[in-house]
Amino acid sequence: MGYFILKRIVESLFVLVIGSMICFAFIRILPGDPAAAMYGNQLQKLSEADRLRIIENLGLDESLPIQYAKWIGQVFQGEWGHSTISGMEVATVVAGTLQPTFLLLLSSQFLILILAVVFGVTTGLQHRSIYDHAVTAISFILLSIPPFWFALMLMVFFSVYLGILPTSGMGNGQLRYILLPSLVLALSHVGYYVRLLRNHIIITKDAGFIFALKARGFSEWTILKNHLLPNAAIPILSYAGMSLAVSLASSVVVETIFSWPGIGRLALKSALSNDYPVLLAIIMLSMVFVIMVNLLVDLLCAWIDPRIRNQVIEEEK
Repeated sequence: MGYFILKRIVESLFVLVIGSMICFAFIRILPGDPAAAMYGNQLQKLSEADRLRIIENLGLDESLPIQYAKWIGQVFQGEWGHSTISGMEVATVVAGTLQPTFLLLLSSQFLILILAVVFGVTTGLQHRSIYDHAVTAISFILLSIPPFWFALMLMVFFSVYLGILPTSGMGNGQLRYILLPSLVLALSHVGYYVRLLRNHIIITKDAGFIFALKARGFSEWTILKNHLLPNAAIPILSYAGMSLAVSLASSVVVETIFSWPGIGRLALKSALSNDYPVLLAIIMLSMVFVIMVNLLVDLLCAWIDPRIRNQVIEEEK
């Protein structure tokens, strides 16, 4: 098991290094001039010597490999550079947006878990019923609609028509401010969770060991709680890693529409203003988050499922 953990950690580090190289290269070839972003119209009044000095101070006159080597060396020292727009340290700019984004992701995943368990289990147990067909159709519809449409429709209904929920901002941490953005993220992904859990319940409930448990007199609730749901935990966990990555990408749209002060909204503002140091830091932190989540999911699956654990032990032998 120790070899498996070490192998997965090494693979994750390898993916992180390669990903950082690709992201750095793409950021550097994006259109736009960081010097123009810093000085705006004042840049036209500067002489060519001053422009060259600014480019040299930013390190943009060196080759791409040297720029990457210097940047990654600074990152390992905890130095992410300075924003070309505000002049503040990148770490300070990004740190203020992490908590709102994680709060949004956690609340949306909590809603997804509740909705998926309720509708996924009930449709799986009532396979081919009218209720099953209705929930399945709604799940497909939810999977087909983009998050921005959800955001606008919920905003119109709850904020404009009913006037019970705010349209933007985070407020003072009040629950009603996070309801709409978290609900948008949840509805954008819950359809697949419901389908995944439903299909797994349908397959597992007809397994031989379930009939054996029923023959021994176990109640439906005991079988569901102790056998059906634990068996469904592996596919749900496996998809959760990918779902969090997609939710993080979707947060750019959701945070922008609801003016939520998170990392997604900051990424969009940085891209539009050519604030490349901030944008690069956001991409790298997002990549680290996704890789760590998927690593933890792999380790959890190996720990929960004895079949995976036994396979790992056999490979190590």
